Amino acid sequence: MSRLVKLKAEQAKVQDDMESLLATADKEGRDLTAEEAKTFEDLKAQDDKLSASIKVEEDLQRRRAAAARPAAALPGATGSGRTPAQPAEKLEPGVQFARITMALVNGNMDRRAAADWAEQAWGSEAGHIVANLEQSTDTKGGLLVDETHSTDFIGLLRPRVAVRRMGATVLPIPSGNLTMKKQTSGTTATYTGERQPINVTGATVGQLKLSAKKLTAMVPITNQLIRRATLNVEQLVRNDLLAGIAVKEDQQFIRGAGSDLAPAGLVNIAAAGNKIDATDLTGITDAAERVQKVRNDLSRLRLRVINANVPMARCGYILSPSSKEFLENLTDGNGNKAYPEIGEGRIGSYPYAMTTSVPSNLGAGGDESEIIFADFAEVMIGDTYVTTIASSTEAPYHDGTEWQSAFQNDETLIRIITEHDLGTRYDVAIAVLQKVKWKP
Repeated sequence: MSRLVKLKAEQAKVQDDMESLLATADKEGRDLTAEEAKTFEDLKAQDDKLSASIKVEEDLQRRRAAAARPAAALPGATGSGRTPAQPAEKLEPGVQFARITMALVNGNMDRRAAADWAEQAWGSEAGHIVANLEQSTDTKGGLLVDETHSTDFIGLLRPRVAVRRMGATVLPIPSGNLTMKKQTSGTTATYTGERQPINVTGATVGQLKLSAKKLTAMVPITNQLIRRATLNVEQLVRNDLLAGIAVKEDQQFIRGAGSDLAPAGLVNIAAAGNKIDATDLTGITDAAERVQKVRNDLSRLRLRVINANVPMARCGYILSPSSKEFLENLTDGNGNKAYPEIGEGRIGSYPYAMTTSVPSNLGAGGDESEIIFADFAEVMIGDTYVTTIASSTEAPYHDGTEWQSAFQNDETLIRIITEHDLGTRYDVAIAVLQKVKWKP
């Protein structure tokens, strides 16, 4: 381990001890005892000393870099004898996040050990990043990944989460809360004559409050995989972590009921008047009539948003795989496809996102689905861009069918916590077609 990384790891341990003293006193609702106060002052002195040493080491590294000279040519070598500059390693998005996770797991969630492992695997820069992680105050044993690498990782959710993919507006909420005005009705303009007072006719407004809500994803990864520091493995780990978060986020953003702990999804945010029932096609055998009924339903759905004077900046559909397959195979009486543009990612002139997070087993008969149409520019996602990582080799987990043992399966269970919320700036920017029984 380089001196700089070692110093930073030591400083992180000292700062953890300082935080622990304060947290204990705060939890018990008291001031530090005389003994604790003396310990705190001793730790503070160590922290100051380490800060000075780190400053000296960083200055030395800067001076060495400035004084670096090209290596002399070896005897018999041709060329100028200059060593070409080596570019900094450019990583794919999210790979550094995966490296941090792998280092923490291999270091048993101890920053010093993890920093040492990261430096051995990927060099001093990786070790430096891990050594500077902060301890989470909310998750015991968890460590916070800074905004730089969390943003890099969370940004990869966009193509995996339908609401993000369709162009929802993402707002940073570093403090965890954001309040902004939202429109509940449109503005009204009037003509006036010269010197006549202008009527006060504006939008009816309310408040959109975004408050960070924790999404916890449990991702089991085989230990044989996570111990190997190669690029292909790092990408696999990154993709497994992303998949664990994306599935739950997609489900919540679309159909979440909403509570103090979890965001409400589009279906439950949509105004009651913007939820309409699809036409039951049962018994309609004429192909042309079926096509017209479907066109009418989708038109009614769009008009709920259009007639509300929503800006229509980034509109599109979200639907289930079964609904998508039905529309793709729907033909008129002459065998012509009703929606040939589906292969190009559109339904009519609007893009769509297909996701299994829109179920096809709703309703009393378990044969219904939903189709959402929205101006996604009016859908707001608030992200804190802070991610917490913790891990366990013993904890059990449920794989959707039965309980599994991480220890027995030689796996590490990685817990990722992200914080976000979902809302809309315009109550009627979302419409839902319900009771859709369209099957291919």
